[in-house]
Amino acid sequence: MIIAFIYAIINWHILKNTPEKWLVVFLSITVVIELFANYFKRVEESNLLIFSNLVIILTNIILFIWFYEYIKNAKLLITSISIGLLSFLINMFYQNFLFEIFYYSNFIISIIILINVFVYLQQLLNNSEVLHFKKIPAFWISIAVIIYQLNLVVIFFLIQELITIHKNIFYSIITISSLVLYGSIIYGIKLRKLNG
Repeated sequence: MIIAFIYAIINWHILKNTPEKWLVVFLSITVVIELFANYFKRVEESNLLIFSNLVIILTNIILFIWFYEYIKNAKLLITSISIGLLSFLINMFYQNFLFEIFYYSNFIISIIILINVFVYLQQLLNNSEVLHFKKIPAFWISIAVIIYQLNLVVIFFLIQELITIHKNIFYSIITISSLVLYGSIIYGIKLRKLNG
């Protein structure tokens, strides 16, 4: 994540007028919140999980906006953000935002992100750009988002009880998925840099 963030900052001059500028925002929010989370966990020895919830809602809103830059469907953007925020508000009645990860909201948001990915991929397939998909940053980042989100759906919803027993499984899956996601962001930025 840090490497992707640094690479994005270094290439800001290339990204600032492209949809990938939102990836810099995505990475910035993730890094800042993760730094606070690590501080509170290691220094303050706190069990606060508000940081995980903030990462879930804020970074996914940024992803909705990034997909909008490619899809240009305002209804999908408004619906995605509205359902994401509404799921968090409803989840607040059942869980403590400060000390519990909002699993059900994360599941719903993951499904909405996957819908955005599939809408983007469908538009790409119906466009002549599909012939050059290897050079399109959004294609590779979208594939990584699919991998990441599908793993989150499986982890946070379908095998949640198993993970509480075997935390190593959780950390292994999240680490591999994160490496794929952040690696694809670096690759997407590199493609943007090479192909304009």
